[in-house]
Amino acid sequence: MVGRGFVLEADEAQRLLDYDPRHAEIIRPHLNGRDLAAKPRGVWIIDFGQRGEEEARAYPVLFDLVRTRVKPQRDANSDRAARERWWRFARNREEFRQASHGLSRYIATPYVSRHRFFTFLDAAVAPDDTLRVIASPDAFHLGVLSSRIHVTWALAAGGRLGVGNDPRYNQTLCFDPFPFPAPPTELRQRIADTAEWLDAHRKQALARDERVTMTGMYNVVEKLRAGEPLTEKERAVHESAACGVLRDIHDELDRLVAEAYGWPWPLSDEEILERLVRLHDERVEE
Repeated sequence: MVGRGFVLEADEAQRLLDYDPRHAEIIRPHLNGRDLAAKPRGVWIIDFGQRGEEEARAYPVLFDLVRTRVKPQRDANSDRAARERWWRFARNREEFRQASHGLSRYIATPYVSRHRFFTFLDAAVAPDDTLRVIASPDAFHLGVLSSRIHVTWALAAGGRLGVGNDPRYNQTLCFDPFPFPAPPTELRQRIADTAEWLDAHRKQALARDERVTMTGMYNVVEKLRAGEPLTEKERAVHESAACGVLRDIHDELDRLVAEAYGWPWPLSDEEILERLVRLHDERVEE
């Protein structure tokens, strides 16, 4: 988690951005897992990244704010690095910062979520540690991760957490060992194009109607697949977000990703897992 002292409400962030255009290099929109699944809080953070103290002092207004709000708590911290580099986040995600340097966007998914979905975030967005992030701007990767094939693997490998027993996405279990397909260029592009369509469709729905959330859309898709009746609230989400089209996009993505593996489709969850485990083991041997 980012320390509370680094967090800015929207009005304060805007005021600080208006003070000095250079502040846009440090002040970043901030999202956590709930922001992605429900509605964003609209908060920002002061993020000096990996800058040293003298570099941070070059932004005096922001440096003083952090010194006032963060340093007193850090002075009592038992972690020497946190005490001595109080202007930086305690968990600064250096590995992700390096991997995502120069990218225009990256892929994110909530660590814990009732529905496992992946989306592109703008590179300017600073992710909370309740998000799992993948330093790739490639829509092909988004497409494979969003497919039922990967989601089935992730649900089996990741376990569950919390009062709602919701699935969690453990990267070392769900992402690192997952065997991606290696399709020919034309099919890879079709998967990428469909993934771009998926990402755009959901973002347009979120922007169009404040009642629409990722969780709400996928609750409707789940009921549509099961043939269950929708509540009045769900019918409103269905109409505004075109959840039938969302289901169709996922169906097309599933078919294309299965084709990328050279598999027939549809397959049961058990068949998907058997084939993925076999492919994983073959690649380990190689």
